[in-house]
Amino acid sequence: MVTAIILAAGFSRRFGREKLLMKLDGKPMITHVIETIIKSDFKEIILVYQNEEIKKIAENYNVKYVYNQSAITGMSSSIKCAIMEASETDAYMFINGDQPFVDSQVIEELITTFNNRKESIIVPRYDGERGNPVIFGSNWKDDFLRITGDIGGRNIIKDNKDEVYYLDISESKWGLDIDTKEDYLIIKELTDNE
Repeated sequence: MVTAIILAAGFSRRFGREKLLMKLDGKPMITHVIETIIKSDFKEIILVYQNEEIKKIAENYNVKYVYNQSAITGMSSSIKCAIMEASETDAYMFINGDQPFVDSQVIEELITTFNNRKESIIVPRYDGERGNPVIFGSNWKDDFLRITGDIGGRNIIKDNKDEVYYLDISESKWGLDIDTKEDYLIIKELTDNE
């Protein structure tokens, strides 16, 4: 089975405030992500946080939450926190907390693809652009424990092309993430007009 890891310990520097608490359709952004993830059959769901308000939201759901005391050093520390906390698993799916449109259909397609293919890295593509969430087989665990800085699995993907399968996703909106206030306003308008 697959373990879901929600990366929610960033500092929203480009946004200027804690973006995961910003509301879309009446709910904090991180709530949208958690509520989508819990619909799927994961071995466990681990949310990595550094903001206590995000932890309070996670407490309302059946997820394991892990405090990243080294969050300032970048995304790699969150990945390590989660992997060290995870039970033995077949794979890790890394989900960014700033992807409020991530869809359970995409989650299910990624899991099914991982289970049915020989490749150990499954990457979604939206309009031809690589996106998230990404599944890595547990054979990459030691590689993740060695990474440093503010990167995730980008270099593992780049250095192991024959292990990567790209899954093309029809709805590009599902891959949108929010990095800036401008992104938020565009996405808020999308949700307001639905």
